[in-house]
Amino acid sequence: MFSRRITLVLPALAAGLIAAAPAAATSHPKKPPVHRPARPVRRSHDPAGCADADTPATSASKQAMRTAVVCLINQQRTSRHLPALQANSDLDNSAQGWTDTMVATHQFTHGYDFASRISAAGFHWSSAGENIATGFQTPRQVVRAWMASTGHCQNILSPTYQNVGTGVSAHPVPGFASGPSTWTQDFGLWMGHSAPSGNYGPSSGCPYNI
Repeated sequence: MFSRRITLVLPALAAGLIAAAPAAATSHPKKPPVHRPARPVRRSHDPAGCADADTPATSASKQAMRTAVVCLINQQRTSRHLPALQANSDLDNSAQGWTDTMVATHQFTHGYDFASRISAAGFHWSSAGENIATGFQTPRQVVRAWMASTGHCQNILSPTYQNVGTGVSAHPVPGFASGPSTWTQDFGLWMGHSAPSGNYGPSSGCPYNI
């Protein structure tokens, strides 16, 4: 069974398409004064356990940002009695490749067939979905925006998916956002695997303000 869910979220520059876009989506991080030596980046720590949840993608590694986003979406799942999603390297490669492509080509889109991209990355799925975003600086900002949008929220809270991959760029998609950054999450259930849950209650309640 192929779940073809084409969903996307836009920042403040396209506020007519998502009312919950945060104003901070178009701001730029401050740079240290040129006459002072650069200081080590102080990264945030979420009291519930998600390190770097409020760290800008411009100030952290891609892996730190992936880990933070997955932690945050899993908080949303487990708090609603859904099993946590497992990060998958093939889906990470799919999501990162598409994030980089959007930034390089100035196109904010899922493309012709996102599911074929997931397959080409080596993840043989029976169900697949994708969320994208640009103009949100931190993991918490982008997860909050996705949870406030029905289709994105349903991807995050789907009981069908078992794995997730995350891509991030510190740059926006030119023409679609004036501030950093760009994000992709690819969701999937491996071919031949059973859905990890039958609890559709949380996804049917989407969207949520968090």
